[in-house]
Amino acid sequence: MTLTEDLMSLYRVDSQLRGLRSRVENASDLLAARTRKLQKLTAEHDEKTSQLRQLQAQLANLEGESSDFKDRIEKLRSELNASTNDKQYRAILAEMKSLEALRDEIETTQLGEMEKIERAEAEANAMADSVSNQSRLCEAARTEHEECANAVGERVDELEVERTTAAARMPDAVLKIFEEVAEVNDGETLAPVIELSKKDRDYTCGACHVTLPYHLVVNLHSNDTGIQQCPNCDRILYLEPAEAEV
Repeated sequence: MTLTEDLMSLYRVDSQLRGLRSRVENASDLLAARTRKLQKLTAEHDEKTSQLRQLQAQLANLEGESSDFKDRIEKLRSELNASTNDKQYRAILAEMKSLEALRDEIETTQLGEMEKIERAEAEANAMADSVSNQSRLCEAARTEHEECANAVGERVDELEVERTTAAARMPDAVLKIFEEVAEVNDGETLAPVIELSKKDRDYTCGACHVTLPYHLVVNLHSNDTGIQQCPNCDRILYLEPAEAEV
């Protein structure tokens, strides 16, 4: 096999391998993104649930205080009815009115707390629904990732062996360039030479479409012992079979 044929063989295997790995990576990225969102929603729901518990505890304390005031007021009312002189009567009545005012303030505060609890419960329920929906999306992404990994796993192993074999046929210097170009161009390592006009010696890179110096085309025609690269995108150039035979 010629160097160009070896390069094409390596390129085909490398492209297939990158494609399969990309499928798994995309599924993995989707799972990670959905998991991060689930964690965020769960944290927000937990915070809202904590706030709700605090509000409920505050309401319970207010209810206890209100009950204590009511008991004290009822006791004073009994004492008022049993009072035997005007001074005692006025003192008990004054305390009752003071306690009733405090009780009314507490009951007003209770109503406000109950409204806060109602809103917090609605928000917590909505957040719980969001967490549940996101959890289902995460589970679907996890299943998709596992299925994808299982489906391509064996083929990836096979292609890795094929790539190692194909890479072993490359001269070290050529393989180094191939790997560098593949890294920069996301695996798009090779590019065909496009002939626009043989008469005008007008040729372009099939990847970036920049005009190529004619001597690169001449070199590709004259030997197959080295590689020629596009001066713009650095991709390794090759001649299409019909062009190579001319």
